[in-house]
Amino acid sequence: MVINTAKLEIFVGALAIITGFTYVLGVFGPTEAEVSDWGFFAAVLGGIMIYFRMNKSTTKTSNLIKTVFAFLLLLIQIPAVILWFMFSGSGISDGSPASDFVAHWIYAVPHIAIIILGLLVILFMFTRKTV
Repeated sequence: MVINTAKLEIFVGALAIITGFTYVLGVFGPTEAEVSDWGFFAAVLGGIMIYFRMNKSTTKTSNLIKTVFAFLLLLIQIPAVILWFMFSGSGISDGSPASDFVAHWIYAVPHIAIIILGLLVILFMFTRKTV
């Protein structure tokens, strides 16, 4: 089985953009500004991943930068995964304004997918000896 790393990198970037904008747009109800900022940062990192994939430069420097951004992208997913599991079954509203939204661990799945696929991207970068 051959894995197309270009498509994988684009998929990780697109998934990060979609996941990030769910927080920016308040899909899970009213949230703190930090949560919205986190979503924006995740979306920007996803966009950077797509940009570096579309950019045909394959120098060691660009590949190193791409690897660093992929690592940052998967690193910032860890708190989201932990928090979705930690607050599963409970309301996540701080009461201003009140929300009936109840957290569930299933919302951590996109974050887990970004972590796993991001690790694959980094692994493939090292196995091709481009970093």
